Amino acid sequence: MDVWVVSILAVIASSSLLLALFTHVVAHMTLNRASRKTGPTPAISILKPLCGLDDGLEENLRAIAVQDYPVFEVLFAAEDAEDPALDVARRVKRAYPAVPMKIVVSSSADALNPKVANLMAMTREAKHRYLLVSDSNVRPDPGYLRAIAAETADSRVGLVSSVLSGSGETTVGALLENAHLNSFILSAVCAGNSLARHPCVIGKSMLVRRTDLESLGGWESVGDLLAEDYILGHRFKKAGLGVALSSHPVPTINADWSVRRFLHRHLRWNQMRRRIAPIAYLFEPLLYPVPWLLSLAVASAACEDDWGLSPQLTVPATLVGVLMKAGSDLALSRRLRGHGLGIASLAWMPVKDMLLLPLWLLGAFRRKVAWRGHQLRIGAGSRLERGPATAPNWNAEAPAPD
Repeated sequence: MDVWVVSILAVIASSSLLLALFTHVVAHMTLNRASRKTGPTPAISILKPLCGLDDGLEENLRAIAVQDYPVFEVLFAAEDAEDPALDVARRVKRAYPAVPMKIVVSSSADALNPKVANLMAMTREAKHRYLLVSDSNVRPDPGYLRAIAAETADSRVGLVSSVLSGSGETTVGALLENAHLNSFILSAVCAGNSLARHPCVIGKSMLVRRTDLESLGGWESVGDLLAEDYILGHRFKKAGLGVALSSHPVPTINADWSVRRFLHRHLRWNQMRRRIAPIAYLFEPLLYPVPWLLSLAVASAACEDDWGLSPQLTVPATLVGVLMKAGSDLALSRRLRGHGLGIASLAWMPVKDMLLLPLWLLGAFRRKVAWRGHQLRIGAGSRLERGPATAPNWNAEAPAPD
């Protein structure tokens, strides 16, 4: 192995490790920032897009019904009247008769993005000035509405998103999903928000004023985009409307996932990021230090030249770096959730990074997106083009709405 290859890998691997750990520190700093506990409590219409039976769906929907908040209503929508998630919503509606709830059926003719079609249908029925998008797989604590609404105390804020916490894993696929949400995704969102003033809005929890949304074209303006949440965040910022990140963690329940489902989800997210932020996407592999560290270990062991740093030192050092990254992933999950993933999970953290690097490469070129029975093609800016539709199979594995 040429000494220059080893030297280049050494620079990349060490830089990658330092960068990843630095973004983790930024995430810790964001979580250490106390979320607002008091503030305005405007009436809120909570929009719950549904599609299929997410893990713990009924408990998730019940969690929004028991919020400690003065005035709110809950709207549920699905694209198919036969969607079993609507039966769950009806049970929750019967269980909480004092909470205003409404169930509607959306139309795929409204938007290529099925989630946005649901949001459009619910917004037409919503009564209140503030709209809160709350995905079907989130399970917030009772103080969630007060925490996210309190961010509107700053009159400049037009959109509020939340720190998300992956929870509830019972399988390896769910473990990988939650660990990735609690490390790479969390740290990227926090670093973008804190360092670059670059809002990275994830629409699993997103509060907006209806009038501000309408002034920017409403849901209709993002109906044919895959990254409707991210694009809305940047439109709000460009319009001079502040975008706030609430540090009050919102658990997202990912319990019974296969590894295939984990890969499917993040291939789609990679395709999306590639087309909304191509320059940032180009440098994303630097946030995956494990493949670079292991490549350095292999290259160092194979190097026959006397280049001043023996493999006996380099190989153990790279393995220490892998352990540092894996340990940092687990520490961030523990800080976010209040409990860890378990020491046995340490071995899966490097596997996660190794799986995600080839997904990054595939996401750079792939354009087809299979999502909830829809075959779509993704173009620049995450704009969607319709492909052949497939009949929904409610027993089939499908990723949660994004």
